[in-house]
Amino acid sequence: MILKKMKVKNFRLLKNFELDFKDELSLVIGKNNCGKTSALIILDKMLNSSKVMWEDINLEYQKELYEKIIGFDISEQEKVASLEAVNLQLFIEYNDNDSYTNIQKFMMDLNPDNNTIVLEFILFIPIKKILKLKDIINEKKFEDFISFSKFISKNFSVFFETKRYSRGFDVELNQITQDRSEEIDNKDIQKVIKVAGIRADRAVSNDDRNHVLSSLTGKYFSSYKAAKNESELVFTRLEEKLEEADKELYKIYNGEKSENGESIDGIFSDVIDVIKTYGGAENGIDIAIESSISEKNLLSDNTNLSYRQGGNCSLPETYNGLGYLNLIGILFEIETKIQELFEQPADINLLYIEEPEAHTHPQLQYIFIRNIKSHIKAHRKKLLEEKNKQLQLLITSHSSHIVSECNFDDIIYLKKNGNTVIAKSFNSLKEEYGGDEQKGFKFVKQYLTINRSELFFADKAICIEGDTERILMPMMMHKIDNKEKPEGDIIPLLSQNISVIEVGAHSHIFMPLFSFLGTKVLIITDIDSVKMEKKKDKNGIEKTVYPSCHPSEGTHTSNSSIKEFFKDTGIGTSNNQFNELVGKNAEDKIKHNIRIAYQIPEVAGEYQASSFEDAFIALNKNFIIKNKEGFCEYGALKNFNDDDISSDYYNFALNKVEKKSAFASSILYFDDENGEDDEKWRVPKYIEEGLLWIR
Repeated sequence: MILKKMKVKNFRLLKNFELDFKDELSLVIGKNNCGKTSALIILDKMLNSSKVMWEDINLEYQKELYEKIIGFDISEQEKVASLEAVNLQLFIEYNDNDSYTNIQKFMMDLNPDNNTIVLEFILFIPIKKILKLKDIINEKKFEDFISFSKFISKNFSVFFETKRYSRGFDVELNQITQDRSEEIDNKDIQKVIKVAGIRADRAVSNDDRNHVLSSLTGKYFSSYKAAKNESELVFTRLEEKLEEADKELYKIYNGEKSENGESIDGIFSDVIDVIKTYGGAENGIDIAIESSISEKNLLSDNTNLSYRQGGNCSLPETYNGLGYLNLIGILFEIETKIQELFEQPADINLLYIEEPEAHTHPQLQYIFIRNIKSHIKAHRKKLLEEKNKQLQLLITSHSSHIVSECNFDDIIYLKKNGNTVIAKSFNSLKEEYGGDEQKGFKFVKQYLTINRSELFFADKAICIEGDTERILMPMMMHKIDNKEKPEGDIIPLLSQNISVIEVGAHSHIFMPLFSFLGTKVLIITDIDSVKMEKKKDKNGIEKTVYPSCHPSEGTHTSNSSIKEFFKDTGIGTSNNQFNELVGKNAEDKIKHNIRIAYQIPEVAGEYQASSFEDAFIALNKNFIIKNKEGFCEYGALKNFNDDDISSDYYNFALNKVEKKSAFASSILYFDDENGEDDEKWRVPKYIEEGLLWIR
């Protein structure tokens, strides 16, 4: 039996939300404030009977409810039985190997092909309370939504109720039917599905006064004892040792007689004697201080977790780093929660872990995600074999390190779409690439794993070709921000969440990924001029070839990304696509959330470059001449005469640039932002336009 899907309406950001669960591990990722926590909280609140509050209702829908209450007409009550606020539906699938004991009362038909039950949780205002609210609004003369909102926030539980139902499911149409059971009891639901979890706001601290991990040992012991047979040897030994300790403590507290009959005072002997004196001999008051050590109190109040250092030495838990404290705490809580679930398991047991990466460095995050799946798999196997119950794991994260180490099949990506949140399985990206066997999908999957899982969490991305742009991009962003000061709410480029990724000539392969992620993307690439020629092969057959050429002779581009970007414009059939590309305006270079930037003249009618190097040299020839000795000394440029750079930028870049990475490093090294014009360099126009757009 598996929880396959949840649907949510009007809970916080989840206005109309669906999430498909994986059978074992669902890794839910996304940027901050995209609904990851909300998805966990609604499960926790509805299934564990926690209080839902007015603030939990989607803000837009709060206003709709207010309007509906004001306009509610009792004469139309047959059409509107109540006002629904929040709705949660859980879709559970079962098979022939599962026990029907707990789900039979939720099965709405006898169709043997239907193996789905649907549990529905509804937060609503019944008719009587709608009318009462309407009267209060008139009586208190609430002038606007804000006044009403303050009142309903304080009196939420008076007007709102939660009910639970089982819903019919049409297996052929794959949708819920209008059939609805009578209200069902939460106790019956708990037999079918339980949710337990570890929240991100767990109290981990290395404050000397904080002993969170030590207190977890008591919780672990309680769950361990409940899951085991109390007659086991380990508990018998513990009991014997506690009895021995009680006897010894009794002597220490109350005193004792030595072997020669002399009295040995105990800690409480004096006060006991005083009490006897006050009581008087005739009353016969005789008290003793008994030791009563219980296992739970012993562990909760008198057990310290320490970590070993240098052989037999040990240090307090608080001397450990926060990352290790967090990891140890998570593992203790996982074991405790699972043992509690083992004690009285439901048919489906969902364990969630929210943001396990808190305080941990990348290596610890790698270790965690590498091990958690096999760790839970062992528990899952045991629960299935011993009790025929299922264990599913849900992890939320915004760690690129965790994502890069996980199985991409487990990923569910959450993204904001306007005022709503959409959940997309990473596997659905296969369809946009034409299936798992397509090279494009395999390439992107491998690239994300090895290099750039941070793309999942970036607000924007800049795709560049190679080392030169990678080295210079931060400084180019800085120069643009200084030249064109941001106005209003615009944030400087270097302060934005922008991921710069090096994709070579393959940026077009990433376009379906960017569409999937909904990320705003700037592609900076080279126009790469080539010219169309007719040549005969050795057999005398004429063929069309496209050799590289000076941009002044260019008729086409060899750049695959540019051709893919403009393929819908018919550029592939153009006889002079090079001129067509140069003539495109800024708006032509934008497609949905992607903009492409390639070399254009700094001034209309002047030099047209083919690559970054000749575009940079044409714009900054005085800067290069000024620092000629340095560029040559550092292996960036070959020796040249000043006249060489002025005559032909394309051939100068082709013949005189020694090493591109050294050229880029030298550009940074010799730059003097506070110097004269020839002591500082400028950003080529095509890059400047692109950076201003993405800013």
